[in-house]
Amino acid sequence: MGKRSRQKAAPKAQAATGQSQKQRLRERADVASRVAEKQIKERPAAPWDPFPLSELAVLSGIILLLVGIFVHGDTGKGLVAAGVVLACIGGLEIALREHFGGYRSHAGLLAGMLALATLIITTALLDISRPIRAGIAIAVFGLVFPTLRSSFIRKSGGRGVI
Repeated sequence: MGKRSRQKAAPKAQAATGQSQKQRLRERADVASRVAEKQIKERPAAPWDPFPLSELAVLSGIILLLVGIFVHGDTGKGLVAAGVVLACIGGLEIALREHFGGYRSHAGLLAGMLALATLIITTALLDISRPIRAGIAIAVFGLVFPTLRSSFIRKSGGRGVI
């Protein structure tokens, strides 16, 4: 027995308006889901879009890092350091573009990078104890993270809120 034969017969006018309303709601839901999928799936484009500069920076950083591991002495240490810096720059650029484009939240990563930079700067420039430097870095993270998180929520239209 088919589905139609099991349904109760409704008055003709009521069935037509109910069907058209269901049809309109279904169409609006389909359009909304397509728009949402397009927004979620498309990453923000880089200014140098067809050329994969960030990805090549990460790849070359990894290659330098691996070569530096097998080369001994100061040259190996320099290659490892250059590889780490190059891979971090490539990854940071992608994280910044995705975060401020509203694609994916990287608030923790970006706040952690700023806290690490603060720790490095305070270590290099100031003669203060380790706990104070760590406290300054933690304070920077604690102040920057909520700001980055709220900017992502504003940019993404509320997507990604826990």
